Amino acid sequence: MRTTRLIITLLLNIATVSLFAQAGAGMKYGNNRKAYTDSIKNSNYKWIFPAWGKKLTKKGFDVPYPIGIMINPFIASQKVNISDLQVGFNGNEPVALDFIKFSEVKANLQSVTVRPDLWVLPFLDVYGIAGASYAQTNVSISDPVAFSTKANFHGSTFGIGTTLAGGYHGIITIIDINHTWSFMNNIDGSAQATMFTPRIGYNFLFKQKPYRNVAVWAGVPGFFINTTTQGTFSLSGKININKDALEEIVQETAAWYQDLKPAQQKVVKEIAQKLLDKISGIDIKDAYVNYSLKKRPASNWSMCVGAQYQFNHSWQVRTEIGFLGGRKSLLLSANYRFRR
Repeated sequence: MRTTRLIITLLLNIATVSLFAQAGAGMKYGNNRKAYTDSIKNSNYKWIFPAWGKKLTKKGFDVPYPIGIMINPFIASQKVNISDLQVGFNGNEPVALDFIKFSEVKANLQSVTVRPDLWVLPFLDVYGIAGASYAQTNVSISDPVAFSTKANFHGSTFGIGTTLAGGYHGIITIIDINHTWSFMNNIDGSAQATMFTPRIGYNFLFKQKPYRNVAVWAGVPGFFINTTTQGTFSLSGKININKDALEEIVQETAAWYQDLKPAQQKVVKEIAQKLLDKISGIDIKDAYVNYSLKKRPASNWSMCVGAQYQFNHSWQVRTEIGFLGGRKSLLLSANYRFRR
């Protein structure tokens, strides 16, 4: 069913925009780190990026290595709401099927993405996203006819983003904005999404090795998509529905069918007849449904908490957990940074 593919696209967008830049970028330390701050001031900064890096190091700011590459395994589940479903048969004008009720719609996703980035300014990072994803989903209609479909998908996502980040006396702030284009198999075109995520946290330094630290944070991700989708799907695909229920529609004996408007009865009966033909072994490859619908996450907003361990300026590992808003997720990440 086409709806399942749209749900996977939603979750894929969430996966790829759940990434952000180095915690505590451009950190200014307090007097209790005077020896380390003095070593920063006395360093010979000779790199182009980030801009103003030399001036800030002379003032004691610990500037991040500008170039990075990050690898991010990600798993997640997402509840999705479907509304305003309109359906037509073989190109006819779509009819509102507002009597259809969806039970819980939930998708599961596993993905791996790569994110190269560059600190253009000590507080401004720009990055790209590229990744591959694998997903499974179940969609069920509870009323008026029990209907379910299950499918596996794979796809790729590309995106761009920017992060504003900084720190002072251990407190870190991170504001991330990005936009992605997702391409899934059996879906025409791309699905686009934008995510805005403010985070705040604290950076704990090791006394003997102040370049080594542990950062912790909490954030409020906001996820926004273009909710209206139009398209077509073939009735010859895999669809699970009871044969008796189809026969009741075709014979016009189903009680709920009697309450429909004439236009609704017509499109429902046409689709039911073709599905019965399919069960009987008749070729229905030319039968298709055209549709429009609105889709959105159970909530545009959720929560996240995370932590990063920095071994040194070149290597960091991190994790982040997402929850609330019908969403559960786990992100793992390894980040290598360098300067040239």
